[in-house]
Amino acid sequence: GDYRLERVSVVNMLDMFAELGVHVSFCVLGVTAELYPNLIADIVDAGHEVYGHGMYHEPAFKGRPYREQRHEMLRMRESIADACGVEVQGIGCPHHGMADEDTLRAAADVDITYVESRIRDTDSPAPVWRSIEGSDNRVLVPGGKGRGDSDYTDRRPYWAELHEEAFSPTGARKKWMALIDWAETNGQMAGLVVHPWMLMINAGEVQVVKDVLTYAKERGAWFATVSGLIDLAGGPESVEA
Repeated sequence: GDYRLERVSVVNMLDMFAELGVHVSFCVLGVTAELYPNLIADIVDAGHEVYGHGMYHEPAFKGRPYREQRHEMLRMRESIADACGVEVQGIGCPHHGMADEDTLRAAADVDITYVESRIRDTDSPAPVWRSIEGSDNRVLVPGGKGRGDSDYTDRRPYWAELHEEAFSPTGARKKWMALIDWAETNGQMAGLVVHPWMLMINAGEVQVVKDVLTYAKERGAWFATVSGLIDLAGGPESVEA
């Protein structure tokens, strides 16, 4: 999205999270950390977690050479560390998680532990350690039994192999609260991705997000972080090869 919109919207989000008393994870582009280091530092100072989202968001990791993917992740990690002093433990792959084996290998080789992408363990409700082709390393990947959703906008008509419709506050509120109901009923994990820049262009989304977070908090939801998921999974040494 537009970095200027990101900046204004993140400040508003931090105020909202403080009002609600919740802490979340921000998936940060390396270039955003370079442009607005003080903003990223403010996120961390407010008690929230940051993890990586690639350097520039374009192009997707999937299909690119290993060395190119590794270089981008390393630069992303260094940019975020320079901004806020945090060496990120995880990455949320852009383009709705488009990744391949080289993405996993590159992440492990630059000391990224958790890789959030379309590569998941279909049989697990929680993140699990996964072997990587051509490497002795392991990375933590999401469990495939969880569910997730994201905000959306028709202002990007073709996005990551998905056509998006115009944002509907009523539809989004109903769908996202139903996601929380499903997680509570089934004892499963559910995730919601919110793009700060979309909050600036989607009429009504700010209130919807506030309502959904309040709904989740009232039901005792665990607002998981990358570090929390890593702790939940335990060390990779406990997993048989």
